[in-house]
Amino acid sequence: MNSDCLRCGTARPTPDTRFCPRCGSRLDAPVTVDPLLGSTLLGRYKVVRTLGEGSMGRVYLGEQRVGAGARKVAIKILGSSQDPYLIERFRREAAIVAALEHPNIVKMYDYGEEDGRFVSVMEYLPAGSLGQLIGNGVMDNGRVENILGQIARALDEAHRRGVVHRDLKPENILLATVADGRGQLDVVKVVDFGIARRPKDSAEERTLTVTGALMGTPAYMAPEQFTAEKVDARVDVYALGLIGFQMLTGRLPWRASSVVEWAHAHKFQPPAPLTSLPGFEQMSPRYERAILHALEKSPEARTPSALAFIDEFVSRGDARGASATVEMQAPVIAPPSMPAPPPPGPRPSSAPNDSLEPPRPAASQGKAALALYAVVGALCLAVGYLVVRLALR
Repeated sequence: MNSDCLRCGTARPTPDTRFCPRCGSRLDAPVTVDPLLGSTLLGRYKVVRTLGEGSMGRVYLGEQRVGAGARKVAIKILGSSQDPYLIERFRREAAIVAALEHPNIVKMYDYGEEDGRFVSVMEYLPAGSLGQLIGNGVMDNGRVENILGQIARALDEAHRRGVVHRDLKPENILLATVADGRGQLDVVKVVDFGIARRPKDSAEERTLTVTGALMGTPAYMAPEQFTAEKVDARVDVYALGLIGFQMLTGRLPWRASSVVEWAHAHKFQPPAPLTSLPGFEQMSPRYERAILHALEKSPEARTPSALAFIDEFVSRGDARGASATVEMQAPVIAPPSMPAPPPPGPRPSSAPNDSLEPPRPAASQGKAALALYAVVGALCLAVGYLVVRLALR
């Protein structure tokens, strides 16, 4: 197996890395000439180069002529797929992002269908993801508070509009930096609403939600996401608590290597207090309290909202600080589908950031989902039986 990227020659970071950390190409895939390079889409967006590829299509760097200048954009293309399910998901994501106007949510510029292709155009941000930043080492507390505050406000906007992200993770949080009187300031952009849940009375939600489907990234999924329960905004609060834990310590509370192991950890294993971890004994008590509250197993016991979480985490003044309202002109970040390289050092699992692809509404997929639930359910019953037996001894 060739360990280098066939497109740009970058070495594969780890044996299980599927995408090149430099150009985003799928490793070991044959290099082919992309006919879209150099073409113009929707009559105004020139395709410059490939940025990455994901489950929902390919992402390109594009340029839009604006007078004598040009604005860089991220162009996401589903391609010539005839799968009605994928088409509706693509349209749905574009509609969700377009409706969520907030400085900390990626902006949707345009959407169209041309020559059998489905095209969405978003702001392009050349900086990296929060996952890459975490991989660089533990951040100072002020930076953690600022970033988490902006994520919380983005989630609050989505939740107030009835949208639950369901796949919040560091790779879906992109960062730009702007200069102000205090130096460089992080600006957060929450991206990738491909499996977000819209309001329950939405026609698109009724069409695309599959009963019993596991949706999300196992390392960041709330316990109720593994058991086919109805989910609400508190699944995003749970993921936000995990992200806060990871930003402060450089790791997740648990390590696992399969969906079943992640399900067991989220459902039954309490997270270790941050101050019990070597090197973090002096962690602020308010950080620990806020994160453990957000990571409660029961949604009813969990922090009720993203803003409540950041209020507990910061616990001083107004959590809606001015840093979150920074506006950028033609901001630019890596696109939503651009995968981040794995952080160095011990990892929670072989692939903790891989999302579970939502199954299509077909009989075979439904059987696979039921089989998975049967395995998880059997595991849960076995653990419960052992706990009871031990308690009776």
